[in-house]
Amino acid sequence: MTSAIADGVMAATHKLVQQAMTGQWQDVPRTVEQRRELLHQLTASATPQDQHWLGALQQAMAESDAVVSKLASASAPAQAAPVVAPATSASDSNGAIDTVDSTMDLIRGSR
Repeated sequence: MTSAIADGVMAATHKLVQQAMTGQWQDVPRTVEQRRELLHQLTASATPQDQHWLGALQQAMAESDAVVSKLASASAPAQAAPVVAPATSASDSNGAIDTVDSTMDLIRGSR
């Protein structure tokens, strides 16, 4: 597995968090698409040993997309459709939101 691509996925996720925290919703769809493209590249270069890790990353990204979609919708109530369509539906969106809240608290605490 290419470490640079995995690092890119993580960097895109960090960028997405920063955009959400600062209300840069107009930039979010492009960042989400970049992250999906990187995940696609990562999937193409994955070995059979990488499948477990890759599956966890895909699930995390789907949950992230769902949360970002909800946040974007809440920040722009006049908008008819969500800014970001989830890649797949998250099985437990409340759990995903709790995870994001915990992660955000950790990020804020590390500054």
